[in-house]
Amino acid sequence: MPTPAPESPFKAFLERPLIQDWLNNTTSPNTRDAMRVDLQAFLEALKVREIDDFSRIQRSDDMEWRDSMAGTKENPGFATRSIKRKMSTVAKFFEYLCDQGEVKENPFLGVERPKLTANEGTTAAIGERQARDLLDAPDSDTALGKRDRAILATFLFHALRRSELCGLRLKDIQEREGIKQFKILGKGEKERYIPIHPSAARRINDYLEAIGNPADKELPIFRSLSNNGKNAGKALTTTAVYQLVLRYGEKVGIDISNFSPHSLRATAATNTLSNGEDIRRVQKWLGHATIQTTAMYDKRNNRPEDSPTYRVKY
Repeated sequence: MPTPAPESPFKAFLERPLIQDWLNNTTSPNTRDAMRVDLQAFLEALKVREIDDFSRIQRSDDMEWRDSMAGTKENPGFATRSIKRKMSTVAKFFEYLCDQGEVKENPFLGVERPKLTANEGTTAAIGERQARDLLDAPDSDTALGKRDRAILATFLFHALRRSELCGLRLKDIQEREGIKQFKILGKGEKERYIPIHPSAARRINDYLEAIGNPADKELPIFRSLSNNGKNAGKALTTTAVYQLVLRYGEKVGIDISNFSPHSLRATAATNTLSNGEDIRRVQKWLGHATIQTTAMYDKRNNRPEDSPTYRVKY
C-alpha cells in the first residue's frame, strides 16, 4: 500500500489556537473555509511557519505576492476579484495580529489592490436558448436524469448559490400563504424564502417520485444516487454539482471555459431584470447585502444578441 502524502505544514499551522480564534469569529462556515484557503495560500507563498514570521513581512512582500497571483499575459493567474478577496482576508488577519500584540503594524496598509472593470469578476450568463437546451439535456427516463433535470431547474428558476442548493433538505420545501416555497439558508446564515417555480416543482416532484418519496424530511433533496453504497443518500457536494453542471453544459455545446453553476445564477438574475422586475426585488431574491452586488449580475446591456451589429442595414 502506498504511503499517504504528508499533510502540508502550512495547513497544520492553521490549527494554531491564535488562528483558530480568528477564524471562528466568523459565523458562516463557507466564509471560514474561504478565509482558511486564502490564508494558507499566503503562508505557502511567503514560507510562514511560525507566528514570529509574520513580523518580518514587509509591504514589498505583499506587493510581490499580489503581482504573482495576477500571473502574466501568457500564463494568467487568479481573477481580479479573487486577488482582492485574498488580499482582504490576509489584511484583516494582520489587523487581528496587531490587536493581539503579535505584530507592530499591518504591512498591507497602503498596498494598492487591483481594480475591477465594470463587469470583471462576474460570471457570464448564458442565452435563453442555451438555458432551454440545458434544462432538457438530462435523460428524463431515469432517476439520475430526473434528479439532474430538477437540479438545473432549481438553479435556473431560483438563482440559488451552489452551497444553498446542496444544503436544501426535504423540510425546506414549505407551504407559506398557500404557496410552496424553498427555505434558503444563505450567506451569513441569513434565511430567505423563494416561491418554487411551477416548472421546477414538476421536475422536483418527478424526481422525488422516482426515488420513492422519502418520508424523512431531514434528508437532503439532492443526493447521491450512487449504487456503491458509500455515498448513497448523502447530499451532493458542491464539487459534484459543479461537475454536473459543466458536463451538461458541454453536452449542449456551451463554452465551459467561463461557465459554472454561478452562470446559472447570473442567467436567472438577468432574465428577471430583462422581463421587467425591479432590481431591489431581485436583490432580495438573490440574497445580496447590497444593490451594487446585484447590479453586477445585470447583463442586459451586454447581451450579444442586442448588439448594434444587428441594426446595421445596407
